[in-house]
Amino acid sequence: MPPILLIHGLIGSLSAPAILRAFGEAEVLAPDLLGYGTAHAAAPVDWTLADQADHLAGWLDRAGIAEPVHLVGHSVGGAVAVLFARRYPGRTASLTSVEGNFTLGDAFWSQQIARQPLAEVGATLAGFRADVTGWLAGAGVEPTPATLEIATDWLARQPAATLRNQAQAVVAATGQPEYLADVRHLLDSGLRLNLIAGERSRAEWHVPNWVMAAAARDCDLPGCGHLLMLEDPNGFADAVLAGLSD
Repeated sequence: MPPILLIHGLIGSLSAPAILRAFGEAEVLAPDLLGYGTAHAAAPVDWTLADQADHLAGWLDRAGIAEPVHLVGHSVGGAVAVLFARRYPGRTASLTSVEGNFTLGDAFWSQQIARQPLAEVGATLAGFRADVTGWLAGAGVEPTPATLEIATDWLARQPAATLRNQAQAVVAATGQPEYLADVRHLLDSGLRLNLIAGERSRAEWHVPNWVMAAAARDCDLPGCGHLLMLEDPNGFADAVLAGLSD
């Protein structure tokens, strides 16, 4: 099987050992996007989602991975995955959208952050960091030692400026008609698309009907919400792998 490239969302990373371990023997890659974690220092003053796609291509080059990869994008990462697949079709084996952004309806929180002064974004982020248990509860995730450890790391991985810039980037990208045209082009080209949602958050995911009709696989993770890989790493990995082995 080609490598699996996990693309994280607006907050955090998908590199937690518990998440990667759940994939067993599969080769799974989970790089930081521009502005996050290890890629914070290399980030420009601002960026677009196309820049994030190019960043991932460069990361694969530096890692010596030339073969096509299975893209798995969560939330904002789903939109980055779309742009990567459109810009690098020869490097894309399939695309799995895990409640990835398809319309501005999927960017409700990003739209709020994109309009806020940086100090306000920073205050919100500081509040989350000061009360990780409350942040998890607000997302419908049970606070356990395992989820608290991962959530604490997620909240520490990006400064407020990264959060606002990435929010602005996803709003700018998915607010254009060209974005869904890119999705349609990918489906028309025969690229395999899988859809994964949390059972509790499925109703809030704005997937166009024609995208659902074209998906090779569409499944919900029982009992989970938007942060399904945090709530159920094994179920998340199983759903991704099932979509790649049909």
